[in-house]
Amino acid sequence: MALNFALPDTNVLILGLAKKEPSASFLRTLIENNTLVLSSIVVAEFLVGVTDEEEKIFQLLLQRFKVLPVDSAVSQIAAYYRKKYLGMGRKLALPDCLIAATCKVYQATLVTLNKRDYPMNDIQIINP
Repeated sequence: MALNFALPDTNVLILGLAKKEPSASFLRTLIENNTLVLSSIVVAEFLVGVTDEEEKIFQLLLQRFKVLPVDSAVSQIAAYYRKKYLGMGRKLALPDCLIAATCKVYQATLVTLNKRDYPMNDIQIINP
């Protein structure tokens, strides 16, 4: 599968930078191919639980790769996702809705180990 841009979920980023497979290999491939983009939500989630050493490594990624913002379009789509699935009896986490909406707006493929958190059928999702 050819990826234009891939946006890793927080779980893939954590495991990838901790050198846990298969996330580490997948993340390395994204970095080598310059197809990695990051969500501002994933950046915030990741930075909450990192060591100083991990943060130094992560700062290098932030310098090299684009961080996609939560703007009005992303916010509106995230709200749509949250409302849609609440109406179906499923409460999705707002950060997950924002990450999915970022992928939709910027046409990035979401890379996650938790596909169940992303029931949206209008974005491309892969498990590394």
